[in-house]
Amino acid sequence: MQKQYKHLFKRYSEDKSSEKEKKIINTYFNKIQDNGITEHDIDSVLGDRILLKIEERLERKKKTYYRISASVAAVILLGTLLFTFNSIFKTNHFITVAAQFGEQKNVRLPDSSVVYLNSGSSIVYPEHFGEDSREITLKGEAYFEVVHKEKHPFIISSAHLKTQVLGTRFIVTNYEKGIASVTVVSGKVKVTDQHSSKSEIITKNQRVTYDNVSGSLIRSNNIESSNYLAWKEGRIFFDHAQIDQVLLTLQRKYNVVLKLDSKLYQCNTISGNFSGKDIEKILSSIRFINDMEYSTIKNDTIKIKLKPCKN
Repeated sequence: MQKQYKHLFKRYSEDKSSEKEKKIINTYFNKIQDNGITEHDIDSVLGDRILLKIEERLERKKKTYYRISASVAAVILLGTLLFTFNSIFKTNHFITVAAQFGEQKNVRLPDSSVVYLNSGSSIVYPEHFGEDSREITLKGEAYFEVVHKEKHPFIISSAHLKTQVLGTRFIVTNYEKGIASVTVVSGKVKVTDQHSSKSEIITKNQRVTYDNVSGSLIRSNNIESSNYLAWKEGRIFFDHAQIDQVLLTLQRKYNVVLKLDSKLYQCNTISGNFSGKDIEKILSSIRFINDMEYSTIKNDTIKIKLKPCKN
């Protein structure tokens, strides 16, 4: 096989190859040059690997086509050689899409699944999904509508959680500062703790949150999943949220700076649905729920002052 391999290139160097063979070999050498491979590497580094793949393919062909002519065999060999190098050097580019503070974005993935990014969120995904799975990375929060593919699981990796599905609708939240969670709108989702590898399987109107203190997954049943998708419709939903998490959420949505001008008192939590394009209307509503005052310093900066908890 080694002699046949060298013979093919010898024919090419002596200008004895057919036009079809020349075209294939020229393309092959372009691939090598594009990837910074030297002539020495062809024999020493990649030769055995290439020849092994070629031999495996040719052995399979011999069983059925043992009478094939030498000229056609040469074309098959060179075609296989080119295919092998294409496979070895084929690169998969990764795409990053980010939604800045104050905006949201829709992304259609290579498999036609759709991702809705909330403010201050980003995803990284390959230009082409692999043969075995569809994997992306998320920072922040996103709502997914995943196309069902039985043999190709869809996997989302974030700081604390790995979420795996075959096809369904769900929300993944994992901001750098915040509570990591997965909420299912429809279908079934497997959520795995990236640190302990413990997992939970949840279905429609169920939710899993990651407890930063205990490092465990906490499951919630019979929740209203549409509430956690409020941001997609321009609303804000808080479920017993601490004031620091409320301020972070408002900063992302309205692209403003909320400057806390007091101690962080955690005596009260905030719940409910809030809507409006004006952040001051939201703050005005919250002021009646929590002992809080606010004042505008600049156009994009608001000073927040919390009052001490009442005994």
